[in-house]
Amino acid sequence: MTRVESIYRYPVKGLSGESMASVVVNAGEVIPGDREYAFARAGVQFDPDQPEYLQKTNFLALVRDEKLAEFDTRLNPASKTLSIFQDRILVMEADLANAADCVEAAELFRDHLDMSPDNCPSIVRATGGTVGHSFSDVPNKAISLIGLASVREFGEKIGAAIDPLRFRGNINFDSDEAWQEFDWIDQELRIGDVILRAFKRTQRCAATTVNPTTAIRDINVPKKLHESYAHMDMGIYTEVVEGGEIKCGDEIELI
Repeated sequence: MTRVESIYRYPVKGLSGESMASVVVNAGEVIPGDREYAFARAGVQFDPDQPEYLQKTNFLALVRDEKLAEFDTRLNPASKTLSIFQDRILVMEADLANAADCVEAAELFRDHLDMSPDNCPSIVRATGGTVGHSFSDVPNKAISLIGLASVREFGEKIGAAIDPLRFRGNINFDSDEAWQEFDWIDQELRIGDVILRAFKRTQRCAATTVNPTTAIRDINVPKKLHESYAHMDMGIYTEVVEGGEIKCGDEIELI
C-alpha cells in the first residue's frame, strides 16, 4: 500500500523545511506558504504585483550556497516572524513584514556566505503570498512528491544512506515498489479528498549533493543517479486538480 509518510513546506526558498501533520490545499495552488519568500541576489528584479518565474540561480539556494544548510529556520505564518537558528542557538528573529528586519536578515546570510557588501541579497515575496507566486524550481504551481522506496533503492545501489530531505519534497510517501511514481506521469492521483495530476519527473541538480545535516557536499547525487539509472530524476511534480485535506497516513491511489 502506498501512503503519505511526511509533509513539508519550505517557507523560504533555500532554507530548511517545516514538517506538517496535515495540510489543506486548493485547486491550482501550492501548499500554502511553500516557497513564499526568497532571497534574491543583488541586481535581480522582481515585481511583487506582477510576479514572474525566475530560475533558481537568481536566488540564494543550495545549488550554489551549501552553507545555507547550516541554519535551521522557522516561520510563524501569523506574525511573519522568521526564527533563524545555528547549532540550535537562536541567532536572529526577523519580522518579514518589517523592512529593517528584512535587511538585517539579508546581511546575516550575506556575511555567512562570504558575499561582498555590495552583493547583499534582498527578501522578496509576491503580493498575496503563494496565491500570487511561489518561488518553485518550475513555473507551475506545483506540489512535489518523493518516493521513499526509490530513495532507499538508490541508496542501496550506490552503497550510501540517502536522507530523503536532500530532495526537499512536499510529500514523502512510502510503498513496496520503487520508481512507481514515474508511471504516474500524465495521470491523476487521489490522496484523501485531494486529486493531483502528475505532470513531470523532477530532474535533480547540485542542490542534492548537499548533506542537509552537515551542510557538506558529500554525494554527487545527479552523477550517481545517471550512472545507476541513465537519468537524473528523483520524484515528480503534481498540480492540484481538486482541493481538500492531505494527512500523514493517507493512502495514495492512482485514478
